[in-house]
Amino acid sequence: MSKICVEFQENLLKICCVRSRMVPEDTVIIDVQTLDFGKKYKTSIPVRKKSQKNRVFYMETQHIEVDKFPQDAVDRHMNETQNVPVLVVWSNEKSIYYSYQFKSSFYKELIKFSYKVLYLGLNKKVLSLYMLGYFRNEWELPVEGQRFYIDEKNYQQSSIKIGVMPIPKWRLLLQGDIHRFKIPVESLLSDDTQINNTLNIMLKVDGIELDYRIGKKFRKKNANIRHYYAPYKGCYLKNFAVHVRRTDRGNFSIVKRPKEEIEEHLWFKLMESKCVSWLFYHLGKWKSKHGKNVNLYYEKFAGKAEEGAYDLFLLAKDSRNSKNYFVIDELSDDYQAIKGEKNVVRKYSLKYYWLLYRVNYYISTEAPAHLNIVRSNNKYFRKSTCEHPFIFLQHGVTYLKCQGPASTFVVGKEGEPEYIVVGSGKEKDVVGDMLKLPEDRIWNTGLPIFSKIEYNHIGQDSADKAVIMLTWKTYEEHLQDFEQSEYYKNVVSIYKILNKYLEASKIIIVPHPKVMDLLASTDMKDSIWKEPISKVLDMTKLLVTDYSSVCYNVFYQGAGVVFYQPDLELYEAESGKLIPSEEEYIGERVFDMDSLEEVLQKIIIDGKIILEKARSPKVEECYRSINEFCDGKNITRIYQKLVEKEIL
Repeated sequence: MSKICVEFQENLLKICCVRSRMVPEDTVIIDVQTLDFGKKYKTSIPVRKKSQKNRVFYMETQHIEVDKFPQDAVDRHMNETQNVPVLVVWSNEKSIYYSYQFKSSFYKELIKFSYKVLYLGLNKKVLSLYMLGYFRNEWELPVEGQRFYIDEKNYQQSSIKIGVMPIPKWRLLLQGDIHRFKIPVESLLSDDTQINNTLNIMLKVDGIELDYRIGKKFRKKNANIRHYYAPYKGCYLKNFAVHVRRTDRGNFSIVKRPKEEIEEHLWFKLMESKCVSWLFYHLGKWKSKHGKNVNLYYEKFAGKAEEGAYDLFLLAKDSRNSKNYFVIDELSDDYQAIKGEKNVVRKYSLKYYWLLYRVNYYISTEAPAHLNIVRSNNKYFRKSTCEHPFIFLQHGVTYLKCQGPASTFVVGKEGEPEYIVVGSGKEKDVVGDMLKLPEDRIWNTGLPIFSKIEYNHIGQDSADKAVIMLTWKTYEEHLQDFEQSEYYKNVVSIYKILNKYLEASKIIIVPHPKVMDLLASTDMKDSIWKEPISKVLDMTKLLVTDYSSVCYNVFYQGAGVVFYQPDLELYEAESGKLIPSEEEYIGERVFDMDSLEEVLQKIIIDGKIILEKARSPKVEECYRSINEFCDGKNITRIYQKLVEKEIL
């Protein structure tokens, strides 16, 4: 009779099927340091008898140095003392498997949750969910409890069946085994509410909480999964807009955000009502297939005309083969200057609403969601943005922060571009790899913003202006007292160091809105920048940043850059590995305050910023390999691409 034996010594995992006649395929030896954490591996050893089916042969807590170890996952689970990394060997009906993963992930591998959503409702009173379902626990692991939950304050105990064998859903329906969950919407809302929460069933096993997300997928295999991002149900309550949408995997997510002022206006309520939106959506969808292309241009929040999309529109507006319009909010600082230009359309006007649905191409430095309210409750607008091609002009070079799987611009996500503009062969490779875009959808023309700013106009005789511009970190969102955030502490510390070598009047802080008021109450208040960011970048002689892509903007104009990255390990764990290699940074890179002061002391001499100390020939050559174009003709090259593709 055969027997499965498992041994683990000195990072070698040996799995063996012992039997009378042994063959080489009966033994598998694995160097566990070569494993990818969380990945499931299948052995060549089959299950040979009933007693070997659905068995756990080995499960031990181990701390192994492996490839692709997700430090961010470790941080998320650090308070779950029983949810430790385990090395496991187990079987199903046919094969033997092994893996190195969290115990919770392994338990979810063993306990499957099968369900069907019958109804999901959302009104001003409650979020309602009706569903059938059961847990299949073939290994008969001890279950200690279960509940439906949205967050730690909003949950409801559940009693979903747990069995060894599968249960047909029709039988559950005939038995009336329908689970009804109702959560008051008001309890989900607060000033510090998390924007997105998934709907989950939690099963507690061996002291560990296993989360199973609830969703509803399209039945058609060729359905446009980007429609998942359109609101499934929505409502307004008090000062909040609330809707349920789906993730790219079809799981439900409830989205809560403060209402915008425009949402209180009667005109907005009329034009964004279901009946009007439905009518415009279907008429626009039909009309977009007949006649000339209609191209919509806009910039951030459809509230600017400074990043190059407007200048591209000016080149294109007189095209005979297409109709081109630029959308801008009348409350924008730029609106008064351009409102008289032909085909400039006021945001929220009747023509604006028609063009939202009549459009053929979105052409912008931001995702199509910026045409309306970001995280809009309007189902038909959100569907439309997923059905028409988007040409992403970018507003900054993508060669610093990782655009990981969660990025809205990845293929299959809501903001997936049909074409994207880059500034070099290097950036083209990076963008293709991160966003999963084929090379022929990436145009190496240079970004339009660099046709708007003057190349190398900052020189040694320019005014000595040092700018502090750090990146807000999502892992500090939970803090109620922003004075305790590393963001705030770092801004203050950098300011104090700079102030040793520069007058306070020469130091500018570009703060995140969350700490604007906090900084305004300190003696640094006069250094806070409150005008458009493009203006401060135009005068920057030295930038101190951590992960902001504006470093490429100011360097183009002639400034020096210093990177201060004290939280690098945590930042990369949360946001993904930074793109540049050590040799590709366009300025000094430091990780503690002492080193930062040494660098700044070298660059700032007698109250003057010495550019040659911050911009060596090697660094300038490196920059040109990342952002190739400096002739000011990027917009012209993009225009030519649009003509070539018959978009214009």
